[in-house]
Amino acid sequence: MNRYAISDIHGCFFSFREILNKINFSKNDELYLLGDYINKGPRSKEVIDFIIELQNQGYKITTLRGNHEQILLDSINKRNRIEGLRETLDSFKINNIRELGDKYINWFYNLKYFHETQDFIFVHAGFNFNKPNPLSSKRDMLWMREWYHAINYNWLKSKKIIHGHTPTTKNQIQKMLKNIHKIQVLAIDNGCVIQQQGYGSLCCLELNKLNLVFQENID
Repeated sequence: MNRYAISDIHGCFFSFREILNKINFSKNDELYLLGDYINKGPRSKEVIDFIIELQNQGYKITTLRGNHEQILLDSINKRNRIEGLRETLDSFKINNIRELGDKYINWFYNLKYFHETQDFIFVHAGFNFNKPNPLSSKRDMLWMREWYHAINYNWLKSKKIIHGHTPTTKNQIQKMLKNIHKIQVLAIDNGCVIQQQGYGSLCCLELNKLNLVFQENID
């Protein structure tokens, strides 16, 4: 069984579908998606529909919540967080995010903040190691940046943290992977929607052998 992690798809449906084709993703595999499926890119609805379809077909997909999903939920809850949703509204062909059907709203509400396995902890943004329990702050798990200096390795033990949220160049991701057994953390957001040198791809981490697969944005 192969295991994979991908983060920050941001409406790049064609790119997401193509990277799954590249890795020959099957029902025997496990896929961890680390949030930010929507906004910025043009095909948020197609991304969500594709993930739901795969889940309904029996593919093993664990879905985490990102800060952009939280922005959407805050908008539904009338908390005035509506910035950055225009691409998502256009993709769903609606004028107000509260017009989403129950199927989508329930799916967003059920997204997890983190997921832990025997050897990895997956999260969208990061953990606040200044708190007694780094797993207690939901906001930090969605929004935090620049937290590596505070990692509590006694708490982390032998596990490795895999996260997205902060766009990271391909070279930086590759360098981090080479040192992952020492630093025990890896950022896998290559900024799929960023049109700058070093960015512009979806990044997939194969977890068993710690290999990287990149798919250039084709959306």
